[in-house]
Amino acid sequence: MDAHGRHAAMISTRGSAGKAAQVTQVSSFKESMQLKDPRFLDIVQEDWWKGPTAVLMTLFPSLILQQQVNSVSTRHIQPVGHDAFDFVWTHFGFEDDTEEMTQRRLRQANLFGPAGFVSADDGEVIEFSQQGFEQKPYHRTLAELGGREVENTDHMVTETLIRGMYRYWREVMEA
Repeated sequence: MDAHGRHAAMISTRGSAGKAAQVTQVSSFKESMQLKDPRFLDIVQEDWWKGPTAVLMTLFPSLILQQQVNSVSTRHIQPVGHDAFDFVWTHFGFEDDTEEMTQRRLRQANLFGPAGFVSADDGEVIEFSQQGFEQKPYHRTLAELGGREVENTDHMVTETLIRGMYRYWREVMEA
């Protein structure tokens, strides 16, 4: 995170983390689960990319730049009302991509795109949470994963980056 907690980067490399204690303690973690089509994780090392498997950069207030294996995209949150927003995804390829690389990027975009295997599940959880919060609009709700601190961590099984961004948001909004 930056010094204010408003911008952050989440970085991971497939296979280098082993079985981190934080991951194996997640109740839905199933070591034996596998994709039926392994091409979704068919990674090809590209000249421009010599590092992590996944990098997500959040730029306050509403932009996420992400590289997930060979898929490169942005997510932009655009408010459209008091309790609504558009979530605009843009996926990128390169002019000199082969047809095979274009197909790989499109397949991998299905992991984290608007209806992706991961994103669709995340969206459902957020919607269920929001519906629960709205039942008593004058109450306050606190959802925690990993405590209340705002600090950098060496794993992604935490909400510390979200807490940092919202702490900064409250300062800016004088809330």
